[in-house]
Amino acid sequence: MKKMNQTTMRRLISVGMLAVLVILFTILAGAGKGNFLHFDNLIEIVRDASIPAIIGVGVTFIIITAGIDLSTGSAMALVGMVMANIYEYTLWPFKVMVLCGILVGILCGLINGIIVAKLHVPEFIGTLATMSVYRALTYIIAIKDANGVIQSEPMTHSQYVWLGYGIGKFYYLIMVMLVVVVIGQIILRYTRYGTNLYSVGASKKAATLSGINVERVQMVAYIFTGFTVAIGAIFTTARLQSATTAIGTNFEFNPIAAAVVGGVALSGGSGDVIGTLIGALFMATLENGVRKLDMNTSYQYIIKGIIIIAVVIFDAVYKSRIDKAAKEQGAKEGLE
Repeated sequence: MKKMNQTTMRRLISVGMLAVLVILFTILAGAGKGNFLHFDNLIEIVRDASIPAIIGVGVTFIIITAGIDLSTGSAMALVGMVMANIYEYTLWPFKVMVLCGILVGILCGLINGIIVAKLHVPEFIGTLATMSVYRALTYIIAIKDANGVIQSEPMTHSQYVWLGYGIGKFYYLIMVMLVVVVIGQIILRYTRYGTNLYSVGASKKAATLSGINVERVQMVAYIFTGFTVAIGAIFTTARLQSATTAIGTNFEFNPIAAAVVGGVALSGGSGDVIGTLIGALFMATLENGVRKLDMNTSYQYIIKGIIIIAVVIFDAVYKSRIDKAAKEQGAKEGLE
């Protein structure tokens, strides 16, 4: 129950921060900078939040187990470049190209899972290493001209480009994001695997003693994240109608930030996908408002950093108080 209270409180804080940000930008935009609450602008915010939210679902699973994944941006680039090579050098059908991209994403997640769960390499070190490896592989297989200069590969197949559009203003990306979020929330709240994720995050030792296969739980979380990374890469390249080695550069921060701002504790054991979606919307709203007001983009990074530090401190203090209250309650019951 205490965990639920913490999750609920953090979600309310996240919603409150999002509301304050929307109100602030609406007021500032009203001074001649354009209508921030215009429908088209709001849809654009949701669209911009969709990729971090999709990948954030997988990252949420990992963080709940008290893990981390720093390789998502590089894995996105690798998936995109593999598909670009298939597009450029083969006559394979469009669906096969997309399937290969998904398999590459899953493979990246599997490799991360093996390194972390099977080889017991610390998550930060393991995924930092694969971040470098995946980015290097992207450059190695990048499309090059006769002089060896890396080129951006146009991907203008009609069926592929179609993924970047939607029904009116309701983009297919937004639809997919909503589906992934719903599926992720159902897994977390209504399946045994979801329960196991929280148990592993709360205490790996206790989870092991209770019969939970901790390695398997971690492996599945990383594999699922690889799948969400592939989905993100597919829609990113479809929207850009090209694949470049720059895809996903510094992106690793976005899904982690969305999860943390949305209430997923870095210490593990609490949070959910709905919170991550709220966090992704917060980040997208911040970026949109900064652009719309012609502010220096550096400010958004400062604000993001301050907010993340604040919520991490909040989680640490809240957890400390819960632990202290539990000890005091235990001592009191012992005396009785």
